Amino acid sequence: MTGPSKESDDGYLAEVVRKSSVGIAAFSTERVLLTVLAYVVTTVSGGAAYGFFSVFTRGETISRNLVAGLGDGYTRTVPRVSTAARRTLLTVGSVGFVLVWAVVAALIIVFRRPIIDATLLQPRHQRVIVLFAVGLLPFLLLRDIRDMFRALRRVRFAMLVSRIFTPLALLAGVVFAVVIGRQSLFSTWVSIVAVALALTAASAFLLISHTSVGVGSVRLYRSVVRDFLNYSASTTGVAVLELVQRRAVFVVMALYLSPVAAGAFSLSVVIGLVVRWPLSGINVILPPIAATLYDETRTQTLKQLYRQTSRLATVVTTPVFVLGFAYAPDLLAVFNEAYVRQTPVLRLVLGAQYVATVFGSVGLLLLMTDNERASLLLQIVNAGIALPLMIVLTLQFGPLGLGVAYLLSLVLNNATELLLLYVRDGLVPFSREQVYAIVLTAPFAYGITLSKSTAGVTVSVLLTALSVLIYLLIGRRFLLRSVDRAALGTLLS
Repeated sequence: MTGPSKESDDGYLAEVVRKSSVGIAAFSTERVLLTVLAYVVTTVSGGAAYGFFSVFTRGETISRNLVAGLGDGYTRTVPRVSTAARRTLLTVGSVGFVLVWAVVAALIIVFRRPIIDATLLQPRHQRVIVLFAVGLLPFLLLRDIRDMFRALRRVRFAMLVSRIFTPLALLAGVVFAVVIGRQSLFSTWVSIVAVALALTAASAFLLISHTSVGVGSVRLYRSVVRDFLNYSASTTGVAVLELVQRRAVFVVMALYLSPVAAGAFSLSVVIGLVVRWPLSGINVILPPIAATLYDETRTQTLKQLYRQTSRLATVVTTPVFVLGFAYAPDLLAVFNEAYVRQTPVLRLVLGAQYVATVFGSVGLLLLMTDNERASLLLQIVNAGIALPLMIVLTLQFGPLGLGVAYLLSLVLNNATELLLLYVRDGLVPFSREQVYAIVLTAPFAYGITLSKSTAGVTVSVLLTALSVLIYLLIGRRFLLRSVDRAALGTLLS
């Protein structure tokens, strides 16, 4: 490879890192909002109340995942077509979002009594279930607008809508209910839906005023619409089956755990996802770049970019994983003392997210390299393994079993997706620097945990700070390559 060509290829990493800063900032804000939300609910109403509340917030997340395939259809199809055709695709996609809402809401309302009988919810929650079903519409429309912004590469607006507006609706609704003294779950959800409607209107205004989005003609672009629907159908199947693996834990949580244990598990996921902070930014900007490189048959550049982003994400998130692992009981105690017993669950969730970060953007790359049909078949197999595993382990070992199943399902999904990606396109994310970073987690986590149990608070904090500093020095010297340091330099500058 020539010098200029190599510089051009390395420039993609700098572009991803630079543009991912918006996604990382938005992701961090989202984590803060959701953490404050958990703190407010657990402090005001208790650990069990957060368990009930989590059933609905996780249900809202699951409903948004059901339309993820339409969003992937936007990302894969919109960059290829004219402005007028884009209007048509976005119109058709929006109709699809509304139809999904209508079906999901109807099913929830019709089966609300069986839902109560099967889950930790109680008969007094019937009205909340109906309100929840109707109130899903603004949340799905927020997802629709976010996906439009992402397909049009308006990253800042996409992150504002998805990472900030959605958790802000939840937090603002809860705070308003507390302020007016109406703390029942029904009153709280009324406030949440009202805020979500206002934020959806604001998002629609941003979309119309900052893009060329409008109503398009299906008749003029039938072939484009057909391609979009065919692709979206496949990716929707993939999304639904991934949902079984990644979100079914919350269904199992609602079915088999007590309200307190459910609250602790849901909180563990809120905290554990912090480990994914670098990948959250990368995943925002990488899909359109990967799709372009694949269309231009620049496979070698795509391979290099995948390895670079995975290596960088692993190296920079390792200290976050170690600190979360070592201070897991302390983190849970901040919210509710009853949650401390679920410390092993939090550590399992942290480990699962660390593994996912090591594998990088494997699932997205499968979809951006036209492997959506093969991915669909793979997800059928994975879902058939993951769901029974979750149920069996949870019935046998309770919350700990669910945590183990969560870890195993993520390992299974990432490993099989990577195998498929390697067989189809030869892409592999691993490098020796990742191995070194993973190996370093054990001594650092053990050292910090030991200092907590044997030394005072002041000494423990100082040793923790020293450990992080040592890792940063090792990371800069041995774990980051020159291209990684250059890319980070563009971010800092």
